[in-house]
Amino acid sequence: MTVRFFYVDESYDDKRFCLSAIGIRHMDWRECFERVRTHRKTLKQDYGIFLRKEIHSHEFVGGRGRIGPDVVGKYDRSRIFEGLLRLVAQLPSVSVFNVCLDVAGRADPQMDAWDRLVNRIERTMLAYEEREFPLRRQLVQSLPSTLPAGSRRDIETRLTAYRPRALLFADQGREVEITRVVRKMSAFNPVPSQFGQWRGGAASQNIPVQRILEDPVFKRSDQSYLIQLADCVAFALLKREVRPTPTIKRYGIDRMFERCLSGV
Repeated sequence: MTVRFFYVDESYDDKRFCLSAIGIRHMDWRECFERVRTHRKTLKQDYGIFLRKEIHSHEFVGGRGRIGPDVVGKYDRSRIFEGLLRLVAQLPSVSVFNVCLDVAGRADPQMDAWDRLVNRIERTMLAYEEREFPLRRQLVQSLPSTLPAGSRRDIETRLTAYRPRALLFADQGREVEITRVVRKMSAFNPVPSQFGQWRGGAASQNIPVQRILEDPVFKRSDQSYLIQLADCVAFALLKREVRPTPTIKRYGIDRMFERCLSGV
């Protein structure tokens, strides 16, 4: 079984709510973490940014907060922010999932966004499985006929045991509500048809979430570099989706989402 870790955080204003997740394979986690830590060490050397300082995009890009012994201006902060987005795109086998919803007319945009995100992750895990199984069956069929039956069964068992799963990590806050949403979706998850109705005429079909392991794991964002990166992605998406302020436009932050992350 292969597991993908998804690090989730949000960014929002009074018009849009954005939720982003950075997905990495469990076998790449150590390399990803070391790359991020090395990047933070470089930022400390170049700009004095404390290794344990949380980079919260809204305050960071806006020039607020003491992030090191010396003042770091808005231009340098915008370049650092862009570098963090490029770092995300360069992580091994990374994938980035995003939801952006209008706030107006929604009782709870955050929970609606989590519903969308969980469904997209579930559907992607299924797609990985559907794509990989035929390839593994072809490998089994290509085994030489002279191979002992026991060895053939062992190889077939290992090749067809592929079951991609996901584990979610999120910033602390609203743990109870988010956990309740994910748990409910494992039993009752009505999904509307993109064509207006499912076969048989129903407008929605219950498709329980089966490929997300356990409840989400909640961590303080100041203790997780990867959740901080998810915050950067969500903030960049938000600034693409709303009218930019003069400062955001001046430093090109509203264009960084596409420029840095379109490949992942």
